Amino acid sequence: MRSSLKFNIGFLSFLMVVITYITTIVLSEKKIIDGSNLLDISNFIFLLVLFLIALIYTSIIAKSIIFPIKKIEKSMRNVAAGKILETKHLKNYSNITEITDFIDAYSDMMQIIRKNNFDLNSQQSKTEIILEHMADGVVAFSVSKQVVHMNKSSMRLLNISNLDDTFDKIVTRLRMNIDFDKVMYLPNYKSIEERITVGDNVLNLVFVPFYSERLIPMGVIVVVRNVTENVKLDNIRKEFVANVSHELKTPLTSIKGYSETIISGDLTSDEIVKFSKVINQEANRMDRLVTDLLQLSRFDYKKVSWKKMMFSLDELALNICEKMKYSASQKNHTLECVITVSPPKVYADRDAIEQVIVNILSNSIKYTPNDGIIKLFVGSVNNNAYVKVVDNGIGIPSKDLQRIFERFYRVDKARSREMGGTGLGLAIVKEIIDGNNGTVEIKSEVNQGTEVVITLPTKMEVKM
Repeated sequence: MRSSLKFNIGFLSFLMVVITYITTIVLSEKKIIDGSNLLDISNFIFLLVLFLIALIYTSIIAKSIIFPIKKIEKSMRNVAAGKILETKHLKNYSNITEITDFIDAYSDMMQIIRKNNFDLNSQQSKTEIILEHMADGVVAFSVSKQVVHMNKSSMRLLNISNLDDTFDKIVTRLRMNIDFDKVMYLPNYKSIEERITVGDNVLNLVFVPFYSERLIPMGVIVVVRNVTENVKLDNIRKEFVANVSHELKTPLTSIKGYSETIISGDLTSDEIVKFSKVINQEANRMDRLVTDLLQLSRFDYKKVSWKKMMFSLDELALNICEKMKYSASQKNHTLECVITVSPPKVYADRDAIEQVIVNILSNSIKYTPNDGIIKLFVGSVNNNAYVKVVDNGIGIPSKDLQRIFERFYRVDKARSREMGGTGLGLAIVKEIIDGNNGTVEIKSEVNQGTEVVITLPTKMEVKM
């Protein structure tokens, strides 16, 4: 059984008094000391006083030892409960050297624990902040398949909530067939990857086990990455390669067929001229395609050197309209250039902007039925100059507007090829306008017409 330190000290003091009294009696009986009055009432009172003094002294000693120990015990219990308090005041509870030394050692230990706890909490806080603000989702499971951490990105990407608190619930919700034990006991250099679709997002999930310092499996971590854009870009790349192949194969087939026919002989001079014209047209078509591809390639690799200058946008627009009137007249279009407000001079590459306006006007002429009306407006808004081309042509469906600047994207592929388009014109327009710090917007309605608005800066760039 445990006994109180205070009781033990008091008992020892009392025992010392009794031993002293008994020793005195024994010595008096052996005539070593005078014990004639030893059992006198006054001697008894004297012994009682000695006993009381011993108790008081014992109480003082006990307080000097027990009270600080009790305080230290309370402090240690607070530490066990996660509360680390100051310990400097414990020195005031005892004057005994050994006890104060013990308190000093305890205080030093508490300072180290406090510092380590602060560092640990700080590191944990940083880790939690990083995890919570990661674009990738992170879900950690314990050995018992319980969720021990789940950041906001994982909840958003996987469309799950705090109620989905186990591995089985989450994989069931995502309709996945993943064996938890198989993942947890994978070698520490391997992982399992799965690709799923949640809503409009394509997600890549990586399942990896995590271990203790002794390489004991502690659970499974799932990293969720949104690869929708990557998949989209990959599909665009594949579509681009397919389109290039098709665009090159079609004219090459025509050139090869007509040239073989000419080589075979037995053709009249008129037929040879006719076939030669077809070969020339297809060769020109290929030349335009390759030229556009090379221009886009220069944009991609930042090999375009813009020759920016201050020039008059309204003067440029009027010159372009004069050049394009013949093409418009071929389809009996009315082409009109309107200067709403004479804008300040713009700062851009003049030749590139001319290419942009010509491209847009050419599209309006191509895709507007005969006897159409095409207007080119020039003006100024918010200290920027703008060019607006409006036609009453066939228009563009709303579902196609968001992809209209993609390379080789056509609303009507067959019709575009018949008109000699490469499907790269608007992609080049977008690259040129972005390279000159401008903007381009397209609004359109089917069978109602299309409106293209280009804005350009009117101030020179300040080079730092």
